Amino acid sequence: MIALKRALAALTMALAGLATVTVPVAHATDNVPCHSPTKRDLTDPDTGGVWRGTEVRFCNLIHGHVPVYAGRSAGSPVVGYLEQGGAANWFVTEMRGGDFRLGRSANNWWGSTKADNGRWGWVPEVYFAGGDNYEDDAGLLMPGGYTCAHTCPPLPFWAR
Repeated sequence: MIALKRALAALTMALAGLATVTVPVAHATDNVPCHSPTKRDLTDPDTGGVWRGTEVRFCNLIHGHVPVYAGRSAGSPVVGYLEQGGAANWFVTEMRGGDFRLGRSANNWWGSTKADNGRWGWVPEVYFAGGDNYEDDAGLLMPGGYTCAHTCPPLPFWAR
C-alpha cells in the first residue's frame, strides 16, 4: 500500500510538471536595448568633415566577428567586422533595409557603425541581443538624433 501511495505521488508530481510547461511569450518591446549614450566626434570618410558631439549607443551583440556591410542589404559587400561580442560596440542610428536571416532570426533593421578596420557600414540587427524578428532596437535612435523640418541639410554620412 505504501509503494502504491509513493507511485501515485510520483505520478502526480510528474503530471504537475507537465502542466507547468511554459511557452515563450513574444516580446512587447526589445528586452536588451542599446544603452549608455555617449558623445563622439565622427569624421565623414568622404569629406573629412567632423560631426562633433554625435550621440552613439552601445548595443549588445550575440557574438563576435559580426560582419559590417557597405549597405543595408545582404547583397552588399562586407567592409569589415566587429570582432568583440557583448556590449563592446557602439552604433549611431538604425534604419530599415533589406531582409537578413541568421538561423531562425530575421530582421530588416540595420544599425550604422564603424567596423574595427575603420570602415563605416551597417550591421543587421539579427546580431543584436534581445528583441524579436522584424523588431527594431528599443534603445537605438532613428536616425541618430538627427531631425529637421521643412528644408533639411543632407543626411549625415552614417545615415546614407
